[in-house]
Amino acid sequence: MAELKLIRQEDAQILMEDDEFVRIYAHTDKLLFAVASFLPGQRSPLDPGHDGAHEVAYVIKGHFVFEFPDSNAFFELQAGDAVLIPEGEAHICINVGEEIGYVSWSLAPHLGRAPL
Repeated sequence: MAELKLIRQEDAQILMEDDEFVRIYAHTDKLLFAVASFLPGQRSPLDPGHDGAHEVAYVIKGHFVFEFPDSNAFFELQAGDAVLIPEGEAHICINVGEEIGYVSWSLAPHLGRAPL
């Protein structure tokens, strides 16, 4: 069971997925919350989606295109925009802006693997 907990940036767990730098702030058996940073022109690796979990990507700062190869869909997002990604939907995130961008990722009820 999760406990009430303050998580500061320096306490977040670091994860590198290819060149994508991710800070994981919370990862329980019910929720994952992380923030990824992207340099201009940077693409995330293909995320195959998550069985049994919905995902929300929220753009904190920057200008992004989200590609959904299985659905042949592209969404353009800027700061304050979000996209709800259904379970198992593969996706790629691309920073098409001219500055570093930040995207928060939230998944529930789980990531499809054990908590970190």
